[in-house]
Amino acid sequence: MRHRLPFPRSVLLVLFLALLPAWPAAAQAPALEQARQQLEEIGTALDGQTDDAALQASRDAVLKIQAGADQIIAERTPQLQSLDARLAELGDAPAGEDQEAAEVTRERRSLQQQRSEVDAELRQAKLASVESGQLLERIAAERQATFRRTLSERTTAPWSPRFWRELGDNRQRDDARLAGLWRDARDAVVERWQSGPLRSSMYLLLALLVAVVVGWFGARSVPRLVGKHIPAGPLRRSAPALARVLLSTLAAWWIVGLLNAALLPASPPLAVGRLANLAGNLLVFATFVTTLGAVLLSVRRPSWRLPAISDEGAAALRPLPLAAALAIVLATFPQRLGALVNASLPLAVALTALAALVSTSVVLLALLRVHRLQARTVEAADGTCKPHFRPWINVATGIGWVGAAVCLLGLLTGYVALSGFIALQLLWTAVMLATLYLGMRFIDDLVCAVLGANGLAGRRINNRFGLDPRHVERLAVVLSAVLRTLLALLGLIALAMPYGASGDDLIDRALGLARGITIGELVLSPASVVRAMAVFLLATGAFHLIKRWLARRYLPTTRMDEGMRASVVALFGYAGIVAAVAMALAAIGVGLERIAWIASALSVGIGFGLQAIVQNFISGLILLAERPVKVGDWVVVGDAEGDIRRINVRATEIQTGDRTTVLVPNSELITKTVRNRTYSNAEGLVKIVLPMPLATDADLVRDLLLETFRQHPGILDAPAPNVLIDGINDKGQVLFSATGFVATPRQASSTRSALLFEILRKLRQLNIRML
Repeated sequence: MRHRLPFPRSVLLVLFLALLPAWPAAAQAPALEQARQQLEEIGTALDGQTDDAALQASRDAVLKIQAGADQIIAERTPQLQSLDARLAELGDAPAGEDQEAAEVTRERRSLQQQRSEVDAELRQAKLASVESGQLLERIAAERQATFRRTLSERTTAPWSPRFWRELGDNRQRDDARLAGLWRDARDAVVERWQSGPLRSSMYLLLALLVAVVVGWFGARSVPRLVGKHIPAGPLRRSAPALARVLLSTLAAWWIVGLLNAALLPASPPLAVGRLANLAGNLLVFATFVTTLGAVLLSVRRPSWRLPAISDEGAAALRPLPLAAALAIVLATFPQRLGALVNASLPLAVALTALAALVSTSVVLLALLRVHRLQARTVEAADGTCKPHFRPWINVATGIGWVGAAVCLLGLLTGYVALSGFIALQLLWTAVMLATLYLGMRFIDDLVCAVLGANGLAGRRINNRFGLDPRHVERLAVVLSAVLRTLLALLGLIALAMPYGASGDDLIDRALGLARGITIGELVLSPASVVRAMAVFLLATGAFHLIKRWLARRYLPTTRMDEGMRASVVALFGYAGIVAAVAMALAAIGVGLERIAWIASALSVGIGFGLQAIVQNFISGLILLAERPVKVGDWVVVGDAEGDIRRINVRATEIQTGDRTTVLVPNSELITKTVRNRTYSNAEGLVKIVLPMPLATDADLVRDLLLETFRQHPGILDAPAPNVLIDGINDKGQVLFSATGFVATPRQASSTRSALLFEILRKLRQLNIRML
């Protein structure tokens, strides 16, 4: 026996469960109102705002609000859909005198109230998300405008006496601020050392040990270990290069952490902490740049060198990675230090000019070394000397000369900010391009080594799934291209970071593209494209398996001949491709009812230039269905005569007697005269016309011919061989015509030849002359 709750308790339980989702909604409604009010305040504060730090803080606040609004949208959308489904199940309230149960009415009202609250909150969240996006666009535009104003600002030229006079006037103020920062840093280090000298000493020794071990291990052991475990190929060079760069960078990051733990207290002053972070980041970056240049040039191991650079060229460029790293450190650290202590404008300009001068000097050093090498190559070019670099070096040096000239001109004319930016950007671009080169080489070598025809995964895929090695090779090439494209996009983001837009802005836009591009009612996103490709590949693979099962297992058990089986398999293959495309379009969000515009566009294309293609395609379907010719038939089409080997979508392959293949458009097999020697009756005719002198015994010749035809095993008994006299030619010779039939027209030629040999032999034995 079932126990049921009493009616009042059941009603209260239903109302309690129904009101549960409304409590968070009621709690979050004020938060949304507060968030929208904060967005309005940020939008008002943006008017006339030129401080980049304040703009960055506003951007961070807007991002938090947008993330919260998006989270509410993600939570409330399923709730709204659930409420709509429950209301649809209850239906509308009955009209007229029809009554319904009171608990149903109360539940409908409760659900309607919940729906209105959730819908209102969802609308507010969507509005907050849209307003946040608009504010982010506005903040990005303001930051870019500030960046452009900074670059176009002109100050007193560094060579001007006025510049040095202004710098001297603010010296005491700047010295006091720098001394205060230095005093705070010294006090923090002393405090940390006095609180735990043994621990600080251990941290310092550990940092020294990491530097020594990683330096020795990375330089000597990594190539040796990689050479033992990686098979011969390009990956044996790119893998240790990338491993050395990553190992050195991680070691530098670890050393910086150990130094901070050894020299700084747990809670250092804010300015000291920022200074330590700046110094640590620059040390890690300098290590990365130096190691990257060393592994790419590979002066001591030329066989491990990745770029196409001669030994002399690598030796000439050897000091440049260290010089570039030092230039970036010397150009960045003083500028950030000045901003940290809020230095005066003349000191900030002087530090920017120093950064531009140091960076430009490194660029000029590199350009002069490359120019000197190229000049020696041109002078000694006698056919035995190869260039030191690839042709791309000419483009790079051209850009470098222009950039260096602009930097020097900007320093002379007072555009110090522009000069400093261009000089640092030249070095930054070189570092990013070198990083992209190493990453792309490693990705391509890794994918090809793993998924290639001779790779470990490639061999396993070939053995397990029976795929053609060329297909696996194509998959490796496509995957490598996709991964390298993604890496190139990251490189573009890194290159564009100094141009007034941070990496977060560009990543947000990339994520916006990843969320989808709206085209009418269709939302095209990378996820939907990948899903459609997966559906297409799976559907194509399934139809391919069914097609192979039909061809190998099922159709051979039927009474169909080989040509009919080939036609059925081909038609099923075409239908499978159409079905796979339809399924992929449905997965991407394009229903069959939305393909009308595609059909219209195709009809216009057919009207202009695709008539022949469509005509051949339809003709191919007619050939497969009506089968006037089939695979294996011996046909004559114009000048082409041979066996049909395959009926494709556009053309039919005919193999002639000399083993050449003739491609005949399918429309010609439908619209033109086709002679099919094996259409209905597969028997072949063997006909021999034998001219004999008028005095020859006709009965003897007839008996000889009939006997020869009947004795040949290839001549059929029915229809029986026959010998007739066609007449007398102009030379006075009697024309004997002997005919017989063979099982197939393909035997006619060889049988005729054998009969002629036998007839001539018998004529010689009987001394019957033909002349």
